[in-house]
Amino acid sequence: MAYCSCDFQRFTPGANTEHVLGTISYGREQSAELGPIPFVATPLRPAARDGTVFEVWTASTPTTSVRIGPVAGACSDVLAFGTITVPEGKDVPLEDAVERAYHHIFDFLEQSGFREPIRFWNYLTAITADEHGLERYRRFNIGRHRAFLARLRQPTPPAASCVGGYEGVSVVYFLAARTAPVVIENPRQVSAYAYPPVYGPTSPSFSRASLHGENLFISGTASIVGHETRHGGELRGQLMETMENLSTLSHVAGCGDMSGDWAIKAYLRDPSHSEIVDQAVRELFGPQSRRLYLHAEVCRTDLLLEIEACCLRGQESNAPQASV
Repeated sequence: MAYCSCDFQRFTPGANTEHVLGTISYGREQSAELGPIPFVATPLRPAARDGTVFEVWTASTPTTSVRIGPVAGACSDVLAFGTITVPEGKDVPLEDAVERAYHHIFDFLEQSGFREPIRFWNYLTAITADEHGLERYRRFNIGRHRAFLARLRQPTPPAASCVGGYEGVSVVYFLAARTAPVVIENPRQVSAYAYPPVYGPTSPSFSRASLHGENLFISGTASIVGHETRHGGELRGQLMETMENLSTLSHVAGCGDMSGDWAIKAYLRDPSHSEIVDQAVRELFGPQSRRLYLHAEVCRTDLLLEIEACCLRGQESNAPQASV
């Protein structure tokens, strides 16, 4: 059994929350029945537009809720989950708000004892909008980069996604452990943290994937070869390139046989593309894979989609198992 697992469900988790690490909502604010478990309401909505979907991370061992400063989280024997709202304000540059949020995250990691981040999810409202002469995504990258320079223990940043939502507030959530992941890069792509200056004052601080034990966390992946967009504005070409990048990363990480419990999230600029994308995802990851399609704004305006994947099939050495 994998030490973590991810479920997508269209109903609020029931009363048995003993093993829940955290719940992420797409389309609904927190409800009373969730109780004290960590919860984050995202600015993203399901592509199908027919209600709320919850992303639920659970552990095979009981979890303990933890709040350190503004970060709400929970810990099992081997994993920690946490979430924070980015404290934006009219007089606060986005990069400063992001840097402050990440410093709070590192405070949580250090004080909880789970010092090594494995995977980050960043959902930023109006991600490609101009803010005082600089795109908000580029401002986000500046703030994250500053915090990583000051606090990240790992020589290379872990896997991450950063996409835009259309309503609500900007949020970050993450998984962490006591041992650092192995970062995986894609030979078809320039490492994101080594992008040239054309993409902003600082490069995006993430690796293409993180491998922790036998569990693979693939970052948000799009139709990029080298560092350039391919098939700008053309769905089928972008989908083909994206699936090739996902397949390459899986093989490099030793998951090329596609066995294991795969959880897939696709971020779509046009929600009507979900059926075409689902066909390609099922072909690569299998019909048994768990799949969620979200209406989102991708960080480059010429990209129509971004896909991330988790392969949850192993446990950390000499550690209890958990499931997400």
